[in-house]
Amino acid sequence: MKVLVLGMGLMGPTIAKDCCTDPEVTKVTGCDIDEGKLEEAKKYVDSPKFDTAVVSVTDHDALVEIMKGYDLVVHGTASRFSINALRAAMEAKIDIVDLAGGGYPQEGIIYDEVEKAGITAMPGCGVDPGLIDILSGQAIHMLDQADEVLFACGGLPKNPEPPLDYKIVFGGTRMPVRPGKVPMIVDGEKMEMDRYSEVESIFVEGLEPMEAFVDGYPSSLLKLCVEKGVQNFRGKTIRYSGFVDKIMFLNDLGLISEEPVDYEGTRVVPRELFHKIIYPLVRFDTAEGDRDLTVLLVRVSGIKDGKEMNFSYDMVDLYEEDKQITSMAKTTGYTAAIIARMLGRGAIKQKGIQWPVHVIRGELCDELLGSLRERGVVVTETVTTTRTL
Repeated sequence: MKVLVLGMGLMGPTIAKDCCTDPEVTKVTGCDIDEGKLEEAKKYVDSPKFDTAVVSVTDHDALVEIMKGYDLVVHGTASRFSINALRAAMEAKIDIVDLAGGGYPQEGIIYDEVEKAGITAMPGCGVDPGLIDILSGQAIHMLDQADEVLFACGGLPKNPEPPLDYKIVFGGTRMPVRPGKVPMIVDGEKMEMDRYSEVESIFVEGLEPMEAFVDGYPSSLLKLCVEKGVQNFRGKTIRYSGFVDKIMFLNDLGLISEEPVDYEGTRVVPRELFHKIIYPLVRFDTAEGDRDLTVLLVRVSGIKDGKEMNFSYDMVDLYEEDKQITSMAKTTGYTAAIIARMLGRGAIKQKGIQWPVHVIRGELCDELLGSLRERGVVVTETVTTTRTL
């Protein structure tokens, strides 16, 4: 199996290194436009199976040309380039796994086009989207009727520092600050809810107090919940306590607005200026001593054989000092690498765009969780049943 990995940022090298450890994988090539990142990736992966190439995900012809020599491609750059990578994979006739999910629509003509191309495209193969969806989908399909699906997830600095107690642990230069509406299910009705609403406290032993708030985007999990008649669905993000108050304060001042304002004859978008100013304070840098953690909570409840059944999945993952690997790279990169090799060896046979929530279940879900556990990423499953008296 020959694997092509697009993007050598925070996630790509971990995916490449993990693929190189698989005896079935004979070659892995990491691609990026930044030669410095490629050199760092070579040192990190440190395998004779691994090489690199300077390729831009916006160069369609170059992508198609390099893809033709591989059995599988993993896209690990920003979601705005997802469709670029998908179009190239369709032309090259190669299956593709994408860490991001936001770049793919939930429906539309692209679904027919990918199926006609005869390839399998699996978007949203990280943590959120990804592991969150897989765990929720597994529980939903084990119930006769799922009534409630709730999850919360967050990647955070292990040692929070003011002013926001936050660092960008997933890469890029823009922190996810986006007041607005997001789709959820409330009492059986799909509706728009305010981001940063329904704030609740989250406590993890040994860590600073946290909070979870409504956040998200249209997702394959939400779509499945609608199809299955789930009565309540909430997707939440986890940050350290006090985060929402700070963001709402900035929002009330108009400092994270997307509405342009005039400043001495120049039109300025406050949110763009905010990202530029705040980045040095929220930049995640392991070389400077930054360490991260990931918290994942999934709760699914419903009815099975006339009894109330509850599924809980919990994960608290930390930066791994021995391997010098971030928690976000572990939980996201390992998940994508494992799913990619499932696809590469033919364990997933469906063609077209296949979201993990539909295909990674049963034995494949067990394999994913077992493989993550072998790599030190442990998801604890708790199932309780209540008998009605």
